This record gives sequence, C-alpha cells and structure tokens, in this order.
Amino acid sequence: MNLKWSKLPSGLVARMLGGHLSLGLAASVLLYILCLTGTAMVFHEEFGRWEQPQVPEMESVSPTAAAVAAKSVLAGLEGTPHHFWVGLPTATNPRLWVATSERTWFADADGRIVAEADHEFAHFLEKVHYYLTLPMLPGLTLVGILGVLMAGLCLSGLLAHPRLFRDAFRLRLKSGPRLAQADLHNRLSVWAFPFHLVIALTGAAIGLSLLVAAVFAPVVNEGDTETFFDPIFGAEAEGADTPAPLADIEAALTNFANTHPDTRAWVISFHDPATAGQSVEILAYHPRRLIFGDYVGFDAEGNLGGWTGLSDGDLGQQVVAALYPLHFGSFGGLPVKILYGLLGLAACVVVASGVNIWLVKRRQAARPVPAFERAWTATVWGSPLALAAVAFADLAISQQLAWLIALFWTVQLGLIVVAMTVPGLVDRNRLQLATALLLVLVVVRHTFEFAGDGGNPAAWGISALLLVLAAILGRMALRGRRQSGLQRVADSTT
Repeated sequence: MNLKWSKLPSGLVARMLGGHLSLGLAASVLLYILCLTGTAMVFHEEFGRWEQPQVPEMESVSPTAAAVAAKSVLAGLEGTPHHFWVGLPTATNPRLWVATSERTWFADADGRIVAEADHEFAHFLEKVHYYLTLPMLPGLTLVGILGVLMAGLCLSGLLAHPRLFRDAFRLRLKSGPRLAQADLHNRLSVWAFPFHLVIALTGAAIGLSLLVAAVFAPVVNEGDTETFFDPIFGAEAEGADTPAPLADIEAALTNFANTHPDTRAWVISFHDPATAGQSVEILAYHPRRLIFGDYVGFDAEGNLGGWTGLSDGDLGQQVVAALYPLHFGSFGGLPVKILYGLLGLAACVVVASGVNIWLVKRRQAARPVPAFERAWTATVWGSPLALAAVAFADLAISQQLAWLIALFWTVQLGLIVVAMTVPGLVDRNRLQLATALLLVLVVVRHTFEFAGDGGNPAAWGISALLLVLAAILGRMALRGRRQSGLQRVADSTT
C-alpha cells in the first residue's frame, strides 16, 4: 500500500504538529535548565561554603588532625561503613571534612568534629544538573543525550553560518526583534563556540558513561557494571572484614608529602575501613594539569604504592580524568570559574535566543504559537525564579532535598502551565522583578541567620553576586515595563 502523506487527515496532521512542537519545546526547556544549573554548579563549592559560613576554614591541616577527625567519626558510627572519605583543605574548599555515603562532617584544624554538613542547595544543584532529579541511570543518560544534542547544535549552527568571520562583530540590538535575537544568538555562538562544544562533548561523555557500562559490561566484563571502569580508575581490593586498626593516615600523608612534593593530597578514600581487608588510597591534585587528580594506594602501615595511571598512564586514562575539570572549570582556581560562569550565561542566552528566533519567524510568517511563546518566557525567566525560591526555602523553611526538588519543579512547571493557559498573567518583566526581590530576600535572610559567624570570602562573594544579579534583573524589569508603557501609548495614538 502506497501511503500518501498529503492525503493524511488534517486533524491528524495538526495533532502530530502539535506533538512535534511540544517535544521540541520540552527538549529546549531541559537544555536551558541544564545550562542554567550548570552555570551555578561551577560555584557549587562556594555555595556550600555560603550555606555554612560558620565552619572553620584553613589552608592546610597536619596529618595528625586528619587522622583524629577520621577516628572520631568512625568511633561514633554504628557499624563499619562500606565507603569512607577524609577530605583535606583545598584552595576552593578550605575545609577538613569526613564523610560516609550518607553523611558528612566538618572538623577544625585540630581534627575536632564541629558540625555536620548541611548544604542542601548545593546538593540540589548537583541533583538537577547531573540527573534532572531522575534516578541515576535514566537521569544521567538523559543529560548525556542532551549533551549530544547540544554538540550537534554547535556544529550544525557553525556550518550554517556562511558569513562567520564577516559578521563576527556585528550586533544590531536596536533593530527589530528578529535581527536583534539573531545577532545576539550568532555572535555569542561564534565567540563561545570552543567552550560550548567542549561543555557539550564532556557532558555527553559523562552522561552516557553508565549507559555504555550497562550495554557493554555483559560483553566485555562478564556483566559486572560496578567494575567496568576499574581499568581506568583502579580496582577496590576485597579482603577479610574482621575488625582491625584503621590504616595509618598520619604515616601515609607524611610519606606522601616526602615522596610526591609536587602534588597535593586531596581526599583519602577507604573501602571497608578499620577491617583486615581495608583498601585505602590518596587522591592527589596535580598542579598545572587538566586531570582531576590521580590515586596512589597505601597499606595499613602507611606505605605507599604506585599511581593508578590517571596522571601518567595511557592517553585514554588521562583524557577521561580531564572530563570533569573541563566540564566544570575546576582546573584553574577562581579566575577560570568566573570565566566559566560568564560563558555558561552565554550558553543560556544562546539557547533562549535560538528558540526566540524560531518563535519570531513563525509570528512573521503568520503562523504564531502564542501559547508556546508564553511557555518559553516562563521557562527562560521562571527558571531563575524557581532556583531563587529553592535557595530561600533552604534557608527559611526546609532543608529536605526531596522537598526542595518538589518545590523547584512545582514552581517551574506551574509557571509554564499558567503562562500557557492564562495569557498576560506571567510575563517577562514580572518574573524578572519577582526573582530580583526574592534574591534580595535570600541575602537578607542569610545575613541575619549567620550575622555572628564572621563568614568567609566565598560566602561574602556569593551574597554579593546574588545582589548584583538582583540589581540587573530589577533594572531589566523596570526598563521593560517602561518600554511596554511607551509602546502602548504609541499604539493608542496611531
């Protein structure tokens, strides 16, 4: 039977077109949320310090202090954790911390436990950006697929721009809406192309990693997905679980400092700590390298083994070890983070303006989709409002992660639904102004709650950044309302 598409019922075609538009808008919404939360995730360590500014900070701690903190936490636990970590101060997170898979504690410079970690907003950002708050495998896979989509958009957009160099500095923001959006989209796309492509490719690689393991483990690893990446990151040794003294952290850190003076110990990882079969390794930061670090193991007496190979092994190992730092800008300190933050905002603008161009083209071709236009406005300017609402709720109402996730999606999806069903109620200026006011409330609440704790540079910086964003959004809202008023006056006189 020869199916003629031109003979399909018009009602079916209309429904399919509506479904196609809805699917495209949904993908754009998720990609925009990923870009926005990814920009915030660049500063996730700073947000954690902002949420708990009272925690002691230090440039370094002695091996003795690290050992004291580890033993103090283990002594207070019921049973032996399967995984256990001791984190040493770094330039971007100058705190001594101890963690199990469920909980984290902070210690002072002498190793005394002073507080339990309570930075659910930073944790929330991780859940949204890594998994879109879905379970790990489907969430990470969806994020990886969106990374592939973003990479395809980067490459196809570049190839579709024949006047790439001639128009590189052409920006007509005061022209009509279509030209203004097109110039903004094209300029930022070209200027930030290397960054956007790297972010997309590394995000796709990280996001699809678990899917790759699930698909290929039955073929090459006897179905064991848990050990699929052992050739890259090293394997956990299995041994007897009979009680034994905790491996000598103090001796290991001392030996490490003497043996590897050009690197810096960062995290000590235990597998089945304080048992006869415990395996322990030090994750070390390598200055002037793109890798996140490399692992070196040590035995119960603190004697060191060799590197896993992330720093000096096969090229593939080193490339994999560089994915995370390249994706989040964690390889060059605060200057690189600020650059990544600005380029992340550029990615948000590119995604937003790309959809805006399509919407304007449809309107000019007498095929407008006003409900989708309003939904997109609610996405672009409602997402910052939803994030601000979560930050305020984390400070003032509840620090339960599940509640914060529910609040985010309720605000975000609620704004989209209201915008699509009630024209004129949810507009850009109102969303901008509401976000600005809420950001100010966040800073005020934070200041009053932690007024006597002294704070730290990261906490001051985050509060200052939120106030700057509030000022920018407030100015945009007031200017937009003024321009809308002038436009209404002009329309009434014509």
